Amino acid sequence: MLPETFQIEPLWPTSTRQRTLTLLPGVKKLLKQKKQIAVSRWAEKHRVVPADSSVPGPWRNATAQYLAGIMDASFYPSVQEIVICAPPQTGKSDCVNNCVGYAIDRKPGNVLYVYPDELTARDNSKDRIGPMISDSSRLRSYLTAYEDDRASLKIRLKHMKIYMAWANSAARLGNRPLPYVVLDEEDKYPDTANKKEASPSDLAKKRTRTFPHMRKIWRMSTPTVESGPIWRALTEETDAIFYYWVKCPLCGGTQLMTFEQIKWPGGGDADPREVEGKKLAWYTCEACGEKWNDLARNQAVRRGEWREKNKGIALDTYLRAHSPRAIGFHLRSWISPFVSLSEPAAAFLWGQKDKTKLKDFQNAHAAEPWKVYVKEREEDRILALCDDRPRGMVPGGGVVAALTAGVDTQDDGFYYEIRAWGYGLEKESWCIREGFCMTWESLDRILWKDEYRDAGGNKYFVRLAFQDALGHRTAEVYDFCRQHRGKIVPTFGKKTMAQPHAWSNIEYYPGTKKPIPGGLKALNINTLYYKNELSRLLEINPADPGAFHYHSELNYDWAAMITAEYLDEKGFWACPEGKANHGWDCSVLALAAHEVLGVKYWPRSLKNEIARKNSIPGVAKSRFIHGEG
Repeated sequence: MLPETFQIEPLWPTSTRQRTLTLLPGVKKLLKQKKQIAVSRWAEKHRVVPADSSVPGPWRNATAQYLAGIMDASFYPSVQEIVICAPPQTGKSDCVNNCVGYAIDRKPGNVLYVYPDELTARDNSKDRIGPMISDSSRLRSYLTAYEDDRASLKIRLKHMKIYMAWANSAARLGNRPLPYVVLDEEDKYPDTANKKEASPSDLAKKRTRTFPHMRKIWRMSTPTVESGPIWRALTEETDAIFYYWVKCPLCGGTQLMTFEQIKWPGGGDADPREVEGKKLAWYTCEACGEKWNDLARNQAVRRGEWREKNKGIALDTYLRAHSPRAIGFHLRSWISPFVSLSEPAAAFLWGQKDKTKLKDFQNAHAAEPWKVYVKEREEDRILALCDDRPRGMVPGGGVVAALTAGVDTQDDGFYYEIRAWGYGLEKESWCIREGFCMTWESLDRILWKDEYRDAGGNKYFVRLAFQDALGHRTAEVYDFCRQHRGKIVPTFGKKTMAQPHAWSNIEYYPGTKKPIPGGLKALNINTLYYKNELSRLLEINPADPGAFHYHSELNYDWAAMITAEYLDEKGFWACPEGKANHGWDCSVLALAAHEVLGVKYWPRSLKNEIARKNSIPGVAKSRFIHGEG
């Protein structure tokens, strides 16, 4: 305990007079040496979780026991960098905020929080960092009496400052030295803060250079791709990676929880909505074979511990033996008490139907990067979708609602595909004709003059065609679409759009001020959206509803074009150099035409009702319904 008064020795040897110095209460409080305790113990004594949290009130380590080890290891003397690769809903942000709260109280020093964008920075300051301080009686005592010291982008305490920054602002990242840096959702940062600067993470980390014996850098994010910053930090920049081992509440067997041990009724054929909605999944203990429900899983996690990836050494033992500088923690969603075991199970089942959702399972549950696979759909898989119809024949039995077409424009001609679409939401469809033609006259004949009939002799027309207008022949595409106004529309593919498609008005020929007579409607198409949907349809078994069928004469070369593209590491569709993807592009356009027509909502009769409900802006209704010029 500090005394209230001190006896001051004489300043000069000749002086015999002593003086008494009385400490003000605030000075005494700042000079008082606080006992050093583990961060996890400090959090239980002083941290209060906000009311809008899923578990509000005083912090309890038992709620998510795995976070205690991360907190305590963060302030081990040798540790300077802590990497947390984890999915959402695992508590990683609260874990790091507890570390910052501990630093405020026990090891003060300025803090820099870095978020992906300015809005997120402001929201976190207002909704998380500010309340963390004001809701804790211990931390609240460090607030000043000035309201301006609690600004949204800088919180000024009596003895330190907390700054908010965002990844695309080099000015916010690089203008002050400090010992503590928090990099939040690092995989959402741009590659560089601006064209002249290094990466946002590197800029922020440089702020700690003058604090070699005190600095702590927390890097946390849900992973995206293998080249993303959090995965590279975890696998390439850490001295050790730790996984959380749990202990069975029934037999005491320790194990690393893997997704393969999560089971549910029905296996791969189960309905993901039912699995998640009814919480049907369980975890099978590797030691005794008992089934854990969510409650038993939580008990197993509370009894668990962190172990080093390669040798299985417990976290505390490893820190004392090796004194690592950078450590990494890899979390999966199924150890989190905030995530039911049925959620990753359902996410996996959705991923078997849709590769985009499989990517979500990899990132948001397994906390692993999405790996690029070069062959998304093999040629043999496409040929297996062929039925017994000859080329040019439409399926009979009244199952076909409409024909649409997609045209991929090339310098020397046109690739095309005509598809028949069934009624209903399942989007079942049949390839009627596909190929390549060299002239506009040939394309005109194929789309509207050649006859397409079913086995009963019923005639069908191409009700809407979409033609790619990018490339060297845009003006010719405009003229062709203008001549066949109402039956074919020029399109432009866009990698990113807020909606699947959007109309635009074209008034002039490209690169000129020459007006297009009567103007022209064009359609911007979200290629990522439609290619993802096409990939999903191609995965459906040909015997199941919604299948994407081909006729019996489909050749290997066309199937190869359908399989040419793949999802790259950024989640966009790409075509390898030297491979043709024209058939794939034609199918995308035919699918988009089906969506724009709204065929999935058409009733099985009443053509007038179809015409009324499915018109397109600026185009005569009857031309889409009857295929007339």
